[in-house]
Amino acid sequence: MCKKLTHHHIAVLPVGNRARPVAAAALWASVAGAGVFTAFAYVTTQVHAVRAGSPWQSDPYDVVVTFTMFFAPLLGALGSVRTLLCRRDEPLPLYRIEQLLRVSLVCTLLVAATVAADWAAVAARADRELWNHGTPWLIASLLPLTGVVAAVLLLHRRAVRLLPRTPGEGRRRADGDWLDDLAPLVDALTARHPRAVRTLAARIRHSSTIGFVRRHFTALAAAVGLAAGLLVATGLASGEDWPGAPLFAIETAVFAGGTFAFLMICNGVLRLAMPTTVSAPRRAARTAATATAAVAPVSLALRDALWRALGFGGQVHSLGQWAAVTLAGALLIGAIAFAVAMIGIRE
Repeated sequence: MCKKLTHHHIAVLPVGNRARPVAAAALWASVAGAGVFTAFAYVTTQVHAVRAGSPWQSDPYDVVVTFTMFFAPLLGALGSVRTLLCRRDEPLPLYRIEQLLRVSLVCTLLVAATVAADWAAVAARADRELWNHGTPWLIASLLPLTGVVAAVLLLHRRAVRLLPRTPGEGRRRADGDWLDDLAPLVDALTARHPRAVRTLAARIRHSSTIGFVRRHFTALAAAVGLAAGLLVATGLASGEDWPGAPLFAIETAVFAGGTFAFLMICNGVLRLAMPTTVSAPRRAARTAATATAAVAPVSLALRDALWRALGFGGQVHSLGQWAAVTLAGALLIGAIAFAVAMIGIRE
């Protein structure tokens, strides 16, 4: 195992460290996998002739790809941009490579979750009456995608094992987050641009925007989630007859909640914008809000199973039943998450 070096009190990987090429391979394999998956997801969900015979065209399988087909390429793109700061001839901050490996892992896990849902649909023979001559080819297309996921996960595991172990495995806030890399990234992207562009970039770099984002990340995530929910619900409505205001509102709320939960979970796992201090009650409320938002799409996908579990039998037919099951499941998990978080604070 290599010896840990420091640069301005930040742990770094020196030039020539054996973990660096493996980590690079894992990162770019993840980006390539996200690209292949995005093409696969688009064709199997948006091309009607292909989707018509798909085993995973209905919920709960379809709700998985509905989210992952947006989030996986987004994470892949963010990771690709940040790699501009990883130069072969310069020491590499350890926090940067760790966070890049984390984003590649989350990206690959999103693809893996979709592949697993698709295989589950095949095993359950979902929508068997709709299968056609193209279905076997569609099922066969899962094999190379499964292989890509497995290869990327193995590369990631090897890269992580080669990284040096440090006493502060939790990575202190002082080591940096994604926003800490924003300034050098702006410099890298505008180095060859006209002076006016570099001046504007310098103003952005030295403004209070980064501090504002750190302090108000939850509110910003909620705003982005709402915008994404409106965008997706509008896109769905444009491809069909207008679903009516109640259904449009439910779809917006579900997609907004899913996006908000995704951003909050990513912030915790990937350290996008870590605040300096967060009060315990506020942390518990944030945990509950994230859990509530995350469970809403799950409740929607499993609405029929939940409806039967509540003792009503049959399937969810009316819009009121649909909304009740989705909201009840989300609020129940949110309340449990808040109670658990508060108990942890008191202890």
